[in-house]
Amino acid sequence: MKDLFQYGNRREEEWEILPWIPDPRPPFKIWVKPDQIAPFFLIPHHPYAISLLLKISDGFQVEEFCRLGRTGSSKDWERLVRGVIREFEKNNSGRDLFHFDSDEDVFCVYSQYIDDLMMLAKLIRAACADEKTMGMYLNMSEAEKT
Repeated sequence: MKDLFQYGNRREEEWEILPWIPDPRPPFKIWVKPDQIAPFFLIPHHPYAISLLLKISDGFQVEEFCRLGRTGSSKDWERLVRGVIREFEKNNSGRDLFHFDSDEDVFCVYSQYIDDLMMLAKLIRAACADEKTMGMYLNMSEAEKT
């Protein structure tokens, strides 16, 4: 397992230059409160990006994933979040805003589009409140592959 601050982090020269953001990029503010997205948590990679992480060992929503024929692994979380992203991109501008850097211990989605990732974090957390919604997003992600 990597150090938590390594997930979703890149070397400085690997980040995309976003022409509308001044250089140097001003500090960003995390406006999502931890209790709004728990047990997910955010790690900033100042000044370029932010990562949303979940420790798989916490077992969050494992029972729901099992009822949906999954195990709750980081790959399952990635499938679920890809479904949420698909709907997010349909309702907002932009594609390829989000990237994944997960392993068997930690699920990680990250982005340079900091406000979009914080909004996505709230959407993911809301999706976890309902097993039917989780199933819908998992199916959306599966449909995308075919």
